[in-house]
Amino acid sequence: MEVKIFNLIYILKHLKNSDELKKDTLFFRLNNYESQIRANWFETYNLGIKLKLFNEINNKIQSTSYGNIFYLMSDNSSSLNEEQKNFIFKNGVLNNSSFESINDYLKLFSKNQYSILELYYTEENYQELVLKDKLILSELNVLNYEKDKITINEQLTEILLHQKLFGKSELSQSEYDKILEEQRRVGERGEELTLQYEKKYFKQKKWNYQEKNVRIVGKKNIRLGYDVESFLTEKSTLNYEGMGDKHIEVKSRKYDEFSFIISKNELKMGEILSERKNEQYLIYFWNNLESNPTKPTKIIPFKELKIKTCENCLNYLVKLDRN
Repeated sequence: MEVKIFNLIYILKHLKNSDELKKDTLFFRLNNYESQIRANWFETYNLGIKLKLFNEINNKIQSTSYGNIFYLMSDNSSSLNEEQKNFIFKNGVLNNSSFESINDYLKLFSKNQYSILELYYTEENYQELVLKDKLILSELNVLNYEKDKITINEQLTEILLHQKLFGKSELSQSEYDKILEEQRRVGERGEELTLQYEKKYFKQKKWNYQEKNVRIVGKKNIRLGYDVESFLTEKSTLNYEGMGDKHIEVKSRKYDEFSFIISKNELKMGEILSERKNEQYLIYFWNNLESNPTKPTKIIPFKELKIKTCENCLNYLVKLDRN
């Protein structure tokens, strides 16, 4: 029976609802609740371990951060979407010793004059893959079979070429552009959610002035050091500079990740504003935006951030507890 990466979604669905699940309990649920799915659950489970989507410790199964992201990428289709295919190929297959034969095979491809990775059907450079490896590459849409040669999917070619030149950590220009665009979209979504959250709070309190005047400010002045101007009390108003007394920096994550980047400028503004009497600088952290949350995952007063600064650092990674 063919082992499909897509069927790992059903395993991750059960892991999502439990911090850790016993292995026999997982297989009981798969064989009963997912009985309509034609799958070899034992082999599918082993594939998930190799792809690092979940791990097993003392007979207990836990989803990894990669597993959480892969699951949240799911839509209502019956196959992997392009985002999932690219994610698995880059983070689960490439440079993974569990897929040594696939990685050795991909090294046989060479770049032609059109920057396409290709492999001709000759005895000298053609290596036959075992069936299970062929099925993985087929499901991820990695290879294109032509009359006399095989080529690699154009979307994945740039990733492979950059890894050959610079190593795994180096991003191609298109990957970098996509990340920046996604960060912009996710950031704007977090700001809009923050605005609606504040408006709803003021409406419930019947603070009409505050509801009317809370606003997003970061788009107009990116050097301001925060994103949303808001209010702490019913008597709070905008001052002569057009500032309220609650300054909100919004940090957003598309998936279930508990970390964010804060800039040197944001830290500087946080220090200045949090020292002012009767004012606050707050971090509104939203994660897993794909689930359409209605309130921030965490609201963090600036003074609670523990960041060790350095003279030449421009940005800092803040890791949060899940509690």
